Amino acid sequence: MTSGLRLGIHYIDWTVRGLVGCVVLWTLFSLLAGYRPFTVLTGSMEPTLAPGDVVVVKEMSPLDARIGGIVTFSDPEATGKTITHRVRSIKARGSKIDFQTEGDANNAVEHWTVARGDKIGKVTGRIPLVGHALVFLTGGTVRVLLLGVPLMLVAAAGLWRIWRPRASVVDRSKADATC
Repeated sequence: MTSGLRLGIHYIDWTVRGLVGCVVLWTLFSLLAGYRPFTVLTGSMEPTLAPGDVVVVKEMSPLDARIGGIVTFSDPEATGKTITHRVRSIKARGSKIDFQTEGDANNAVEHWTVARGDKIGKVTGRIPLVGHALVFLTGGTVRVLLLGVPLMLVAAAGLWRIWRPRASVVDRSKADATC
């Protein structure tokens, strides 16, 4: 291999390592500072947020939300589902805060209520298209490949050790004689 090619490979290797390291450090610092990433799965917020974008969300008090801001909250109709939509109205009544939110591309409005002491998320940033890779990497097919392929290789190696042809006694004695 020529020295120029070796230098190019070395440069690419360290560039990739540096980028991966920066992403890992940025992610760790963001998580420690209270920011959370969420992948946008639907087109309800287009053109502002597209499917496959990652939104960066910071926890906040519901009283800090503003009309026109984009918030992330638990879907009042589905357990475990998270929605990211724009705030249309906020009304405080006693210990509860009533919200109306709507996706930019939707005609339907969500009505939901949270306690004053609860937390919701405020969208503070957007990383375009990164979510496609995250969804792929966390999908079932990739998990099967990451677990199944190594297991099949280990099983094949074990079977090979059991069923491989053995050297005959005569062949071993010839090998010992030449040593």
